[in-house]
Amino acid sequence: MTSNVDALFARNGFAPDRIFTPQGDYGRYQCTTPCTLTTWDSRPLVAQLLAAYDPVTGAVADPGALPRCPNCAGGVEINIRVGPQFLDAPYLPAGHRLQDWIDTTCADTRLLILELGAGFNTPSVIRWPGEHLTRHRPHTRLVRVNPTHPEIPAALAGRSLSVPADAQDLIGALGHCQQRRTPDTPPRST
Repeated sequence: MTSNVDALFARNGFAPDRIFTPQGDYGRYQCTTPCTLTTWDSRPLVAQLLAAYDPVTGAVADPGALPRCPNCAGGVEINIRVGPQFLDAPYLPAGHRLQDWIDTTCADTRLLILELGAGFNTPSVIRWPGEHLTRHRPHTRLVRVNPTHPEIPAALAGRSLSVPADAQDLIGALGHCQQRRTPDTPPRST
């Protein structure tokens, strides 16, 4: 589950059908109205715009290249959560699969929620659901990595870890520690 809308998880080898992106995807567009629940791949649209783009004026030279809804010929916008017209239908199947997995797998098993950089821009997307799971599932633990908002609710003390660091810096430091280990050095147990 990610609030990122840049498709980097899929481009870095994660199975697209296993990534829940409730905030949408820059790679999709939708009707502004919306007249349909369908979204479309934005690559052909971008290619059409680039072909009509005049680098001298910074304008699209051919008005016919401006994007229109394939269904009603109305305006279009990138399919990301910016208002009530956002179409979330393409993302719901992955969200349902995640919820089914949580419901069937995690009731009595250990679950670690690793939250990287979720702040208060949209806390209902990542922060609060992670806290809710940790609060209501006894074998769940939450690790919150955030340089500016690492706070953990008092009710989750003892079941959560607050890491006041930038996720990229932390992952880089962990990778550096891993590289420093030699093949003969066993991992340290804690």
